[in-house]
Amino acid sequence: MPRTSQSGPAESDGPGAGQDEADSAATTGVDDVAGSDEAATDSVPPDVTADGDEQADGDEQADGDEQAGADEPVGADEPVGADEPVGADEAADEEPPDVTAGSDHADDPDETPESAGTRQPDEARPSDDSVPQARPDTRQDGPAWRRFLIAPPTVLAGSLAVLSLLLHGIVGDRLGFDLAGGALLPVGDLGAVWSAYLDAWHGVAGGTTSAGSPALAVLGAAGAVLGGPAVAVSLLLLLDLPASALVAYAATRRLTTRRWARAGAAAAYALAPAAVDAVASGRIGVVVVHIALPAVVAGIASLLTSNDVRRLPLGAWCGLGMTLIGVFSPISYGMVLLGLVVAFVTLPVPGGRSWQGLPALTMVVLLPLALALPWLPTLVRHPELLLHGLTGPADAASAVGLVGLHPSGGVPLGLVLVVVAVVAVVVAASVRMAAGAMLVVIGCAGAAVTQLVRAEPVTGGDAMPGYAGAPLVIVTAGLVAVVLGGRLGAGARAGAGAPRTAVLGGSAVTLAVLATAALLGGAGEVRTGGGVRLPAALDDELDDSGRGVLVLGHDGPGGSAPDRLTAGRTPGFGDDALSPVGGMAERLEGWRNGLLGGSRDAVTNAAAAGVEFVVLPPGENGDALRSDASDLVRSAPSASDGRAVLRLTPEAGQVTLVSPEQAHRAVSGSAPNDELMRGSAIAPVDARLPDARVRVSEGPDGRLLVLAAEYEPGWSATVDGEPVPITPAWGHQVSVAVPESESEVVVRYTAPWHSVFLLVSVAALLFAALTAVPGRARTSRGR
Repeated sequence: MPRTSQSGPAESDGPGAGQDEADSAATTGVDDVAGSDEAATDSVPPDVTADGDEQADGDEQADGDEQAGADEPVGADEPVGADEPVGADEAADEEPPDVTAGSDHADDPDETPESAGTRQPDEARPSDDSVPQARPDTRQDGPAWRRFLIAPPTVLAGSLAVLSLLLHGIVGDRLGFDLAGGALLPVGDLGAVWSAYLDAWHGVAGGTTSAGSPALAVLGAAGAVLGGPAVAVSLLLLLDLPASALVAYAATRRLTTRRWARAGAAAAYALAPAAVDAVASGRIGVVVVHIALPAVVAGIASLLTSNDVRRLPLGAWCGLGMTLIGVFSPISYGMVLLGLVVAFVTLPVPGGRSWQGLPALTMVVLLPLALALPWLPTLVRHPELLLHGLTGPADAASAVGLVGLHPSGGVPLGLVLVVVAVVAVVVAASVRMAAGAMLVVIGCAGAAVTQLVRAEPVTGGDAMPGYAGAPLVIVTAGLVAVVLGGRLGAGARAGAGAPRTAVLGGSAVTLAVLATAALLGGAGEVRTGGGVRLPAALDDELDDSGRGVLVLGHDGPGGSAPDRLTAGRTPGFGDDALSPVGGMAERLEGWRNGLLGGSRDAVTNAAAAGVEFVVLPPGENGDALRSDASDLVRSAPSASDGRAVLRLTPEAGQVTLVSPEQAHRAVSGSAPNDELMRGSAIAPVDARLPDARVRVSEGPDGRLLVLAAEYEPGWSATVDGEPVPITPAWGHQVSVAVPESESEVVVRYTAPWHSVFLLVSVAALLFAALTAVPGRARTSRGR
């Protein structure tokens, strides 16, 4: 039943009125513009008293704190799940919606938390000087644009936008729309990104049938609107601070907390050191989690604790949010899912739980799995992706870095937020801190998993830990929720004057320290035009020939980089989440050691696999190769980061027809002979993988059609329409024996299940989109 406020019982226009408005607030996710005090009162849920009621309170007599608590549970000891929204520790009325700086006494700097909920007439108020006298609210005077400019969300977004400009324009060279570097590989164009998601075969690491991450589809959809996937990624990095702050501010709008307090909490969350480090190091998955997490957590909380929301639409939106988090950071999906299960089991609900909420919660859990269905087989075969994510592993974080909420170490100024949260617990312990404490525990558990569990990356190399950025973002969210949950309780216990000044001063110092930490640790490796890129002429040559580029790995201050081999282009975003064929990572490591040591066999093996350009590690100039295999390599223009590039001169291609002598070496396991990779002994064929259709002329028996693709189940071949077996060349490449007579040879890769999974994910997306649109509320009419 509707709650009552100090000014009297809440009025309702009927059983559907409050429901409709609450449903709207839960599903739209944005604040309405406050037009008047009466409109503000009507717009809030039935269990919250709007600031407009304070005007009515001025005409009634209140008996004091005992009277304030007579009608409703108020204070730090109110159990979670009571009628009042979780997160308030006093009878503070919720302000009008937040788009403009409307009329709300909560923003009055001279008004205390106590007086906001128990306002008395002037003649009945105590004369104690410690109780501040409310001043007339004159903020309704003046034009609407002025109220908009001084509104908390406007100030919040504007101040963080200025800080972002300093961070990306002065501290780091990141003001551009083609950002890359660090863990973030260059992002391809719209066609390349969609192909990387939709195709069943990828020319990465010699060819792999591993499915692309659905994150590529997200970037492809965003890039279609914003001007390209690279622009979408750059905007995520550049606007992380204001975007995450606004999402966090909107996510807390159902809390009975003053708007400036919510704005301060949102700013503290936006300045999370882990998120700043993720932007600087190119961990795009953590950035997405940082922006989306508050909305997803708030939506799940509404599903679990509110009976006045439209569950299925909200469940669909939460499921889409969980999908967004999961495809960019699988470990974050696991942590949020764990929090959902714990909250479902432990949180009490007024009137008890009903089966009506189960379909929405089931949608939250299963919708991400359905949307990511094409990627699930890859995750099952390679669980290390759950730990390392899309951008790969990281060096182990130090204990100081973890405590300071900065996974890369840096200056541990994030410790100030930990101290503030501990002080809040000591000074104003409240059950409203339980949700934040749960997030802290789950985030700490996730950070422990990333550091204690080590796995060999899918790209090969030694077992390494994961990046602790996403768990630390969840820890930061929990700490902010703890402080926000205890703020009102602290004010109620301590009094009105000096304690309020201390709270405001402490908040300002905390935000200043976090902003300083962001500026000190915001340089990083991400920059405009970053990553390994070849000159435009070489890029065009690769695009025309389809041949590969081998970027040799190295150890560096930002962590070790693996060996990367890609066909027709340089390595790009999403490649590190594709698992190579078994043994390919070891082959690439052997080629790297051989090329740096001047081995001629390493050159011919790489060329036979389709490699045309080799990008050497930083500091290497290829002297050994130039000395011992000068007839097989020659210099090429340097890469964008200054690294030396060598061109391999042996004849090769994506598809080649080799002589019987070279074919014998291929099937016997011997290295390719460089003398047989010139002239008439080899013939590159103009064909593109994974489907090669070749018309072979009459020739000697024993010839072999060799593809620059690693053999996996799913490859098939026909000669003049008759199926023929696949013959592995050099033990790992796809090849087909060619007859003496003229014939048509077709080699292709098929993966029917991949297409089925794509159709299922599209159907799930359509279902979610239709469910997320709320229908018209049914109203009862008198007869």
